Amino acid sequence: MKNNNMHKLGWVYLSIFLIVSLMLCTVGYFYNKASAPPTSAEQTSNYLTVLPQKTPEKAVNTDLLTNKKVTNSALSSREGKYQRVIMTRPQWKLQGEFREHFKRLQAAANDGDNEAKYIIATNLRYCLSAPIDDNALQAELEQISQYSDVGEAADRKIEKFDYCKGINSIERHQFYAYLEDAAKNGFVAAQESFVNLTAEFFMKSQGFSTLKRAEFIKKRDNFNKQKIVFLEYAAQHGSEKALISLSNVYYSQQLGEKSFAKSYALNRLIMEITDNNDIYNRYAWFEQRQYPQLSESELASANEIIEQWSAIINKNGTVYPHD
Repeated sequence: MKNNNMHKLGWVYLSIFLIVSLMLCTVGYFYNKASAPPTSAEQTSNYLTVLPQKTPEKAVNTDLLTNKKVTNSALSSREGKYQRVIMTRPQWKLQGEFREHFKRLQAAANDGDNEAKYIIATNLRYCLSAPIDDNALQAELEQISQYSDVGEAADRKIEKFDYCKGINSIERHQFYAYLEDAAKNGFVAAQESFVNLTAEFFMKSQGFSTLKRAEFIKKRDNFNKQKIVFLEYAAQHGSEKALISLSNVYYSQQLGEKSFAKSYALNRLIMEITDNNDIYNRYAWFEQRQYPQLSESELASANEIIEQWSAIINKNGTVYPHD
C-alpha cells in the first residue's frame, strides 16, 4: 500500500516538473522573438511610416531627365531657397479716348517716368493701325464688309478708331522713340515689347524702307542686335516672354557658335521659373528632345549658362509671368 502511494506521488512530481518546464520554454520563446532585430521587410515598413511623402511639382515625364547634369543653383529656386517677386505689367489701355490722357502722360515721360513712356509707346503703336480719319474708316469698313464676321470686325474697327482719334500720324509713328527710351532705361515691360517687334515692322514704321541697301542693312542689323540686348536684360529679370523668345531665336536662327546650347539652357531656365504647368511641360518636352543632340562641349556650355543666368535671375529677384 505504501509503495503504491509513493508511486502515485512520483507521478504527481513528474507532471508538475513537465508543466513548469513547458511554461518556461514558452516564455523564453516569446521573449527571444520580441527582443530579436526586425527583418528587412519589417525595417522597410517601419521607415516608410516615418519618412515624409513628397509629391511631384509638375506632371512631366522625368525618366529622361535622370542623367542630366543639373546644377544646384538652377534648381534651388524650385526647392524654395530663393524668393522672387511676381511683377505685374502696367495697364496700358485707358478709359475713354487716348488723347484725353496723352498730354498728362507726355509731361510724366518728360520728367523721366519710364512707365509713362511705356504706356505712350504701347498706345501709339496700337493706334498706328487705326483709321486716321472718317474717310479712312469708311474705306476700311467697306473692305471688311465681305467678311463672314463683318459685324464683330466692324465693331472692333470703330472702337479702335474712336479710341485713337485725335492722334495724328506723326505722333503715332513716334511710338518707337518712347519704347526705346524706356527699354534703354531698364523698364522690363518695354523691353518685353520687343518680342513682337520685327525688324521689318521697325524699318517700315520708322521710314527706313527706302534707305540705300548698305545703310538699310546696317540699320536693320543694329536693330536686331539691340533687340537681343533688351530681351536678354528682360530675361535676366525673370521675363518668361523674353526667355521664350530668346530660346526660339537661338534655336531657329543659330546666332553664334553656342546657339543650340543657349536654346537648351534657356528652356531649362523657363522650366525653373515658371508656375504655368502648360509652359513647364512644353519646355520640358523641348529639353528632352534637345538633350541627346548636345555634344559634351555644348552641354558644358549650357550648364555654365544655366548657372550664371540662374544666379542673376535669383539676385534680381523678380518674375514676369507669361500672360
